[in-house]
Amino acid sequence: MIFCDHYEENLENLEIFHLLEEEMTKYKTLNHEKIQWDKVYECSLDILQNNSMDMKIFAYFSLSCLALNNEECFKIFLEIIIFTEKLFREKPENISKTSSILLNQKKKYKQIVENFINEFNKNSPKCSQVTAKSLNEYFEKLREILNCNFAKLNIKEEITQTKQSPLKSPVTQVNIDIKNTKLSNLSDREYRTLLNNLAIELLENNIENTNAYSLFAEAAWGRLKTLPPHSDFVTKVRYPDRNLIKLLLDKNTNELDQIKCFINNLSLNPFWIEGFKLFCDFLHHHQKEHSLKILNLLTCNFILKFKDITKLRFDNGELMCKEDTFNYFVKQNQETNKKTLTTSDKNKKVEQLLIEINNENYNNSLFCNINSLIAMAQVFETNNMKNNAKIIYLQLVELMEKTLLKDYLSDEYNYAKNKTNKKI
Repeated sequence: MIFCDHYEENLENLEIFHLLEEEMTKYKTLNHEKIQWDKVYECSLDILQNNSMDMKIFAYFSLSCLALNNEECFKIFLEIIIFTEKLFREKPENISKTSSILLNQKKKYKQIVENFINEFNKNSPKCSQVTAKSLNEYFEKLREILNCNFAKLNIKEEITQTKQSPLKSPVTQVNIDIKNTKLSNLSDREYRTLLNNLAIELLENNIENTNAYSLFAEAAWGRLKTLPPHSDFVTKVRYPDRNLIKLLLDKNTNELDQIKCFINNLSLNPFWIEGFKLFCDFLHHHQKEHSLKILNLLTCNFILKFKDITKLRFDNGELMCKEDTFNYFVKQNQETNKKTLTTSDKNKKVEQLLIEINNENYNNSLFCNINSLIAMAQVFETNNMKNNAKIIYLQLVELMEKTLLKDYLSDEYNYAKNKTNKKI
């Protein structure tokens, strides 16, 4: 998940800010019990992601996490703590170049953490040991930045419940009466949240349920009628930062949680087609071919509907959909059968096999490049050209050791590595 890397003081022009303030005016009043914490969660998170890393907004978000009290809320709270710790440590000028404003934001930050720890230890919320331990580690790192000592979160041993039942979405409290509410009456945010939650619930019940991907695609693109406005094809849509890419490629997260991570983040970044390609690569890597085909088709339909997306750029000048990414989805769905190396191929000439491998590698993605190198090496092995095969495997190992995806593609890497260690 990506977050705003600067502080914007004036949020008065945001409707979502006024909705948030309206809810929080009930805090610690006679109307306290009427606070819609799911709305506070949604609105504050949206502002922290897209508009301002304002500690006042983060305070609202922290309170909503404690009120909603589920693991996924606390995981996102942890993500923000990790992000803000780095932001205050490495780029405090992004918060403010004015020392008084910076000190004020730090003071609020300290109060947020102290309040969170106090409430956490008082109420023993439904937070996993892993998340709680990570929070303690980052609270320790904040000591130098905020010049204070924080108490430790009390971590209990009993965490069997999270293994027995799937994690609930932090926004399952969305107050929508499906029987009496038309989908057309929902705001874009409510529409996206509803469909995302349904998709995730389907996957929590059955990770192989391909219907979830149709709901996810509808959440991401269903309400989009036009492409974003632009000036000389440069839009104001922010380009996802490295933190998001790193998060999406996190190998330590289990399969279901990683799919949920893709769904939650990509639905908020519908024009980042490269991100959808990363999702496809993930599904391919985990051998979810049916889900992969559906997501490929749905993404293909979207980019063919808005072909001009290949011309548009993010705010930093990066293309929203590069030509090779566009071709990846288009040609992937024009293709009916993928050719594989079989025993009948042995009768073909080496030259013909290499030409076929070249033709199959039409999208130049990392997975296709690696598969092409492996296929070439297998051709050489089959035809007793073992020296050539070993050279290819060595090149493959070198390529993967240079890429950020080396650990992510561990199966392919270990396969090639083992081949290089065999005697010819």
